[in-house]
Amino acid sequence: MKETIERSDNKLFSALPTAARQRIINVSLGWILVAGLEAFAYTILAVALINHWSPFWVCTSAGLAVFVTVIVNRAGYLTGVRLAGDLYSALGHALARTKLSWFDNDHRAQIARIAGQGIPGFMSIPAHQLQRFLHAPLLPACLILGIGYVAGIKTAFAAGILLALSLLAQFFSQRALKRADTKRHQNENQTTAATLEFVDHLELLRSAAGPIGAIERISKRWQAQEKELAKTNLASALAIFVSTLASILPIAGIAGFILLEGETNAILLLAIIVLTGRASAPLVELASAGLSLNDLKASLESLKNTTHAPQLTEPKDPKPAPQHYPLQVKEVTHAPVLNGINTTIPQGSRVRILGPSGSGKSTLLELLMRFDDPESGQITLGEVALSDFSYEELATHIAYVPQEAIVFTGTLADNIRIGNPDASDQKVVEAARQASLNAVIARSDQGIHQSVGQQGSALSGGERQRVTLARALLKGAPILILDEATSALDNATEEEIIENLRSLDATIIFVTHRETAHWQPDMTIDLTN
Repeated sequence: MKETIERSDNKLFSALPTAARQRIINVSLGWILVAGLEAFAYTILAVALINHWSPFWVCTSAGLAVFVTVIVNRAGYLTGVRLAGDLYSALGHALARTKLSWFDNDHRAQIARIAGQGIPGFMSIPAHQLQRFLHAPLLPACLILGIGYVAGIKTAFAAGILLALSLLAQFFSQRALKRADTKRHQNENQTTAATLEFVDHLELLRSAAGPIGAIERISKRWQAQEKELAKTNLASALAIFVSTLASILPIAGIAGFILLEGETNAILLLAIIVLTGRASAPLVELASAGLSLNDLKASLESLKNTTHAPQLTEPKDPKPAPQHYPLQVKEVTHAPVLNGINTTIPQGSRVRILGPSGSGKSTLLELLMRFDDPESGQITLGEVALSDFSYEELATHIAYVPQEAIVFTGTLADNIRIGNPDASDQKVVEAARQASLNAVIARSDQGIHQSVGQQGSALSGGERQRVTLARALLKGAPILILDEATSALDNATEEEIIENLRSLDATIIFVTHRETAHWQPDMTIDLTN
């Protein structure tokens, strides 16, 4: 069972980047050294009391222990900061290549918890958690050796038994705490997912049930979370109480043992009590650290699950950019909606994807952009499989306007320039005018540098949709994919934008449930069963 636990911890530890693991190992060695030096300093103090030594050796050993402790503690803080940077970088690189189909509500909530709570919590590992879980148990072990040197093996053996009993009591209290905290963590994940869902659909909930009724569903989840937290707090309080009693037991026990042995040397008794008291003190730290340890383990598990999520494979020898851009879909199957799709999309054509809701239109678009790979079959660009391009190379050839307009907090220019971060203001204005944003630009003296509000709150639904269109147009990619990109526009604005799109020297693949005559499609891919 011990081997199983060690393998499990090693697997969790492997969630950390290699550089971060090495830094943690270095700090761990530092805390081991601190435990040894502190035990040595206390042993010197005990010997000095008994033998009436000069304070010089006591001060020297204590000073050395304090100096090394400060150095290791400082290194722990710096390592914590670097660790957070390493983890954010690893998380970002993993998410950038994770299949988009993986990002359901539960996984989105998991990512929010990792980025907002988990990784900042990892910063405490080198400076605090390693101190508690390396220094705290090693110090008593070293002090037992000191007690043996000062008072003999028999006394050291008695102290060891008393400390072992304290640790046993600590083990049972921590096991009870772990059970309570595991359930709390599961409930917390569900609550985070429910809260995200609530915030994302607040407008709908308010309009359907009013301000009070809108929060009824999420309130039940919050109440369940509150009950689980209360149980965890109770378990934590009991664990700390048991641990406090356990830390007192060695001091009282060793004093009683020495008196029963008939020892009358008060200085020796004081020295042994000092060593035993210091040996038992870290057990309180272990009790209070139990809850944070469980949180860290759960966060490491979540981090590992996220950084090892299904990813799009990168070719070892990526193909160069194609000179021509015909798209071919060959026997593509992707459950549950696509089955054996075959089609060729010539370069520069306008293609409509047709089919009822649930027929796989959005799924096909995602496969064309390689947001995911088909379960079987192949999609090629310029006769080269999409999976043979580097993802960065493929992304430069495709611009995408999703069904749901996404606008970020900032200025109009900031949002449009996402399509091409190096574009000049003039290019941004041209793209905005192509997307019929003239009126939006004109209503503020700041023009494209005006604020769009919190996540585009200063814009109407149609304006937000046009911002995403302008973003795609600024990219200037040879393939433009539009998923209901004009659904929020009035007819006149839609016709104006479609006319601008038809003038582009690009392949345009679009999904729409509106009239298609203005699009003048060259071909239609019908997914109707």
